[in-house]
Amino acid sequence: GDRCPADLRMIEVTGNCGILEAMLTGESNPITKITDVCFPQSALGDRKNMAFSATMVMTGQGKGVVCGTGDLAEIGKISAMVSNVDSQKTNLMVQLEMFGRWIALFVLIIAAISFCVAYLIHDFTVGDAFKSTVAIAVAIIPEGLPAVVTISLALAMQMLANNNAIIRQLPAVETLGSVTVICSDKTGTLTKNEMT
Repeated sequence: GDRCPADLRMIEVTGNCGILEAMLTGESNPITKITDVCFPQSALGDRKNMAFSATMVMTGQGKGVVCGTGDLAEIGKISAMVSNVDSQKTNLMVQLEMFGRWIALFVLIIAAISFCVAYLIHDFTVGDAFKSTVAIAVAIIPEGLPAVVTISLALAMQMLANNNAIIRQLPAVETLGSVTVICSDKTGTLTKNEMT
């Protein structure tokens, strides 16, 4: 029941040493460890002479030489790869940004026109023309738009929760709505850590 503290090259195994490597390989059964030499370029699941960091010892005992800790361990390499993934904007975020740019352009045009009309046609002073322009620009900007979007996403999230689908982040609701195909392997391993 102990966790492996680091990546280890097994030098001694007793009692049919079995280690659960589901978090790395997806295999739900414990892997029996050996001390024979394996090729270093072989896949993780084929490295039966290695015990990997953060995996669980299910049966037996073993001794090994530490060959990787922290970011140099296999779990650390996965963590580094995941942290280097660029976050992409959802379709909703892109459309809201585009809408915001159009609104800003529209507000600037209306502000310029209202300033010219107030200053040139109605003979306002520069200060009064500027104040009226700012008032018009503030009135045009839709201040409630973020709240409306958030409420819409929250309602969609509630509908998904009623159908036993729980989502942590609100933008994921919109992304999930535009998904057409879901490819999955070993569903039980992903959700319950057991083969179903």
